Amino acid sequence: MANGLIGSTQLAQLLGPWRSVDRGASGTLHTALAERIKGLVFEGRVPVGARLPAERGLADALTLSRTTVTAAYAQLRETGHATSRHGSGTFTALPDQAAVHPSGLWQTDLTRLGAAPGDVIDLLYAAPTTPLPQLREATIWAADHLTEFNGISGYSPYGIEPLRQAIADRYTERGAPTTGDQILITTGAMGAISLVARLLCRSGDRVQIETPTYPNAADTLRAGQARLLPVPVDGDGWQPGSVERALTQSRPRLAYLIPHFQNPTGALMPAEQQRSIAAAAHKSGTWVLADETVLDTALDVPAPAPFSAAVRPGNQDMVLTCGSLGKSFWGGLRIGWIRGSARVIHELAAMRAATDLASPILDQLIAIRVLRIGDSLLEERRAQWREQRAALTAALDESLPNWTYRLPAGGLCLWVRMDREDSSALAQRAQTHGVWLHSGPRFGVDAGTLDRYLRLPYTLGSADLTEAVRRIALARAAPGSRPATVHRADLVA
Repeated sequence: MANGLIGSTQLAQLLGPWRSVDRGASGTLHTALAERIKGLVFEGRVPVGARLPAERGLADALTLSRTTVTAAYAQLRETGHATSRHGSGTFTALPDQAAVHPSGLWQTDLTRLGAAPGDVIDLLYAAPTTPLPQLREATIWAADHLTEFNGISGYSPYGIEPLRQAIADRYTERGAPTTGDQILITTGAMGAISLVARLLCRSGDRVQIETPTYPNAADTLRAGQARLLPVPVDGDGWQPGSVERALTQSRPRLAYLIPHFQNPTGALMPAEQQRSIAAAAHKSGTWVLADETVLDTALDVPAPAPFSAAVRPGNQDMVLTCGSLGKSFWGGLRIGWIRGSARVIHELAAMRAATDLASPILDQLIAIRVLRIGDSLLEERRAQWREQRAALTAALDESLPNWTYRLPAGGLCLWVRMDREDSSALAQRAQTHGVWLHSGPRFGVDAGTLDRYLRLPYTLGSADLTEAVRRIALARAAPGSRPATVHRADLVA
């Protein structure tokens, strides 16, 4: 199933200086071209199932003979990296042995391998791991205010009014005028994403999504049997016009994107690009869900305005945003929300009755108090993250100097490019050294891609991050080791 057409000019730009790629034993141009196209597919920059340009068109764009392009396509077909359909063209593919589902994760039996559970460094989650002391004060404040709910069942599908209004005020202060009836409180951002997917998408609906992306969101959409249409993003961001072209070509039901410090690449989408995407989505009849869970994690730039602030009023009606306190303050504070029109919020609240009915009142009260003292808490968190990011990058530069990354201006992780493709195997070997981490394919939409990448969060203490990199380097130096494995719950934060 094709994931869209790659134009000749677009592919030529993505190929970059492809003539410098290793040409293999034959030393031919067509081998270099084939290898570079394979690399783009494995890195997720060209989707699996995308239709490649016609041979003559690509030859003209690259100033090559058509024979060279024909030979490159033939080589891709021979190695299983392309398929041809009579009368339809040539489509990217992956060999059968490479098509491992991206959600595969294993956990070593650490006791049997000699690593005590307390010695494990867990890099699976990109979220604050320790509650700040102020959260204790917020919990005491919330408990004191529980008496205000005497005689009330506690089931509030929309969320309690003071919290809805506090979040609405937060949007208004940041440039997106919002009222309390435009906010629905959910159980974390995943509760928000799940509700939106259930309301808007049916089996077989097309959903446009970034690759790499937040895996739990992709899994939720797959569970609803949506057809995921990947659009590449990397540390440099979204290729200008790529999201808009995909919206125009595919006219998906929903577009899910992470515009602020994208997880896992850390890319930050300019406001004008947000505005352009919203306009293209409106024209194609596509709903937009902008995940702003990490909007507050700005480290080197001012906190960006919400996605809704960039969208023109005429394009607002099919735009939804979601957020949570889990990334900003503590992963254990399971309060999220959806912002949308009052009509859609009502429909989402009605649908919620079939899941969790409502978020806990005590948690919502804690969230109110946290938001009231939020700026000082956020500055404390940001100072920690800057220090921990510096420790992680210093350790990588010293122990694994051939690995590369772009320093993100915000977010909670590095998207690291290894010097060869084996992050899945390395993630397994690292477990023998007491480190849990996700390999690149877990963040890919197409199975088998992104195996040259690792996501490394910097939410642990500096000493733990330095030690984690030391252990990863040891695992890297011992490629022959094979851990005994058992299944582990496949969760990503």
